[in-house]
Amino acid sequence: MVAALRTRLPFRPERIGDFLDAAYTLETDDAAWLAEVMEKARGVWGQGGPAHGAIYDASDVTAFRTLRVHFIDFSEQGIDCLRRGLGFITPGLVRRTFRSLLVGDTSQPEMRPMVAELGALGYGHARNINGLDPAGPGAFIGMWTRARPDPSPAEMAVYRRMAHHLGAAHRCRLRLRKIEGHGPSIDATDGAEAILDARRRIVHADGLARGKASQSDLVETAKARDRARLRKGEADEALRRWPPLTRARWTLVDRFERNGTKYIVARENQSQVRGLASLSDRERQVAAYLAIGQSTKETGYALGISDATVRVLLARAASKLGVRRRADLLGHAEVRLLCPSPCAEPPGPTAPSIAATPGKRKPDR
Repeated sequence: MVAALRTRLPFRPERIGDFLDAAYTLETDDAAWLAEVMEKARGVWGQGGPAHGAIYDASDVTAFRTLRVHFIDFSEQGIDCLRRGLGFITPGLVRRTFRSLLVGDTSQPEMRPMVAELGALGYGHARNINGLDPAGPGAFIGMWTRARPDPSPAEMAVYRRMAHHLGAAHRCRLRLRKIEGHGPSIDATDGAEAILDARRRIVHADGLARGKASQSDLVETAKARDRARLRKGEADEALRRWPPLTRARWTLVDRFERNGTKYIVARENQSQVRGLASLSDRERQVAAYLAIGQSTKETGYALGISDATVRVLLARAASKLGVRRRADLLGHAEVRLLCPSPCAEPPGPTAPSIAATPGKRKPDR
């Protein structure tokens, strides 16, 4: 087996824009889309080693399904080993990884036989990016190297943000294809709530996108998208400022007309969280992210709102459901239905309250 050497890989944040452009391409079929996002993710990874990826459905952890798989630069033996590895996937593994983990490696105990066999073939370690959705569908990319990767905390933060975008992009593609009556060609403007021109001016707005605050945030997100595409050192900082959703509602995608005119389309792209009818859309979403183990910081980035807003929304959700503590919210019967694994048991009476702090701003962002 290849020695488990640890190394710092040639991380390439200037290629983040290429990955995001590929992820938010709506027109291609799933096979072409998966192959392209994997190739662009390898560009950010910088190692150039083999990769495997999948589009999956983990909505039922006891019936995990891979809907599309793709391999890059693996030998036939390696591909055969990875395919056989599907037999090692258990409900527990699905709960711990596909339903809750944004970035992972090869340390899951169920995968040890497969990893040992791959190690003997020269594929020692992997960095996994998981584009999860609280409802269960997602996309996964595993990038392999001989030496054990040792990314910095800043690099790990970038991989987590990439995972959030991968999940949002996959959800956006799924939702657009489910629009009743769409033809063989995909039109990103179909049902769009806002459209911006190439100069980031609002040229169409409908529903909630008519508000001045909403339009201002959409413009700022569009600016961050432009900065993330630059092949300069600020790309990773721009990614921090470009969340997958704006105001917990819209994902921005590009649309090019035949004459080359570019538009930026804001599509409603909220996770389809079931249940919790007494909660608002945003309260339901933050409860769903809490149920799959995401922190308030990760939830805020995924939804394009602040950490403080997430805490306020959790407090409102708890109040509507008749509880005060976070553990009690997780223990609520309706919230437990959103958990891919048994939610944590309520701790003792010293557990912190999630009641809103007086004076916090309203969750408008």
